[in-house]
Amino acid sequence: MTSLRIVAIVVMALLLAFSVIHLGVSIGIIAQFRKYGNFFRPQIGLAGFNLVISFFGLAAGGLGLAAIMTKKKSLGIIAAVAAAITGIFALASLVSALVINAKSLSYVSSRFHDHLINYKTIEDSRIKIDLIQSHYTCCGIDTWLDWSMADLNGTSPMITTTNMNTATTVPTTLQVSDTTDNSATTNGNPETSTASNSRRKRQVMPPHNSIEYLVITYGVTLPMTCCSSDAIFTNTLELYCISNANNTVNSFYPIGCAKQLDIVAGNQAMGFGVINSFIIVLAFVAIPLALLAGSAPMD
Repeated sequence: MTSLRIVAIVVMALLLAFSVIHLGVSIGIIAQFRKYGNFFRPQIGLAGFNLVISFFGLAAGGLGLAAIMTKKKSLGIIAAVAAAITGIFALASLVSALVINAKSLSYVSSRFHDHLINYKTIEDSRIKIDLIQSHYTCCGIDTWLDWSMADLNGTSPMITTTNMNTATTVPTTLQVSDTTDNSATTNGNPETSTASNSRRKRQVMPPHNSIEYLVITYGVTLPMTCCSSDAIFTNTLELYCISNANNTVNSFYPIGCAKQLDIVAGNQAMGFGVINSFIIVLAFVAIPLALLAGSAPMD
């Protein structure tokens, strides 16, 4: 067995192996992420195209090995054609993966915005967003404040709730009436004055540049999937939670979903890119080796 024949067998075997890996990854992505709908549509579409590449790669590798072992030139020609198609398609997939990766953030942000606006009225949007937010423990597009656009249960400053799952929303205020302090001082009652001062200290606002200040002063109604298990929920038929329950920061996920989805989408695209890079090299190297099947250099 010549060294060229050994090289040809190794190349065909590697092409076969990477095609199997490509096939498995593509099927896995389609099966795992199709439930999220159009959030990962480009990646799912690319995975479908990569299934075609995998089949051509399997054909090229399998027929190439058969041609080398049986020394049949006709099989070698078919294997070379399959390898050429595999290489061209893999190159196209690699370019597509780079483009998808570059645009994934804007794409997932746009899709999330569309579903967010329709969350209250369209069941499919509700299902998709709830799946995303519960799985990735995130809330909104870039931040929880994005849910103010959805008008789930109305948004208003200083909304509070009282009890888990049976709470009601009532307006309140953080300001303490000056007349209370003045009357306490006028009456000369130190106990009343002390109680008033103590109450005012408990209600002191956080610094204006803090997240606590933003949450407490601007209450946003959030989906249940934005909130952790220990959050305080409203008593509406569709459970929501308020970002500033009981004048404090409620237990919700402040991080938006867009960046997390972008990371997942980018990893998928670049994973395909890495595998396609190997397939491109192996496929184009396999073309001349397959054409040499049955010739003197292979003997």
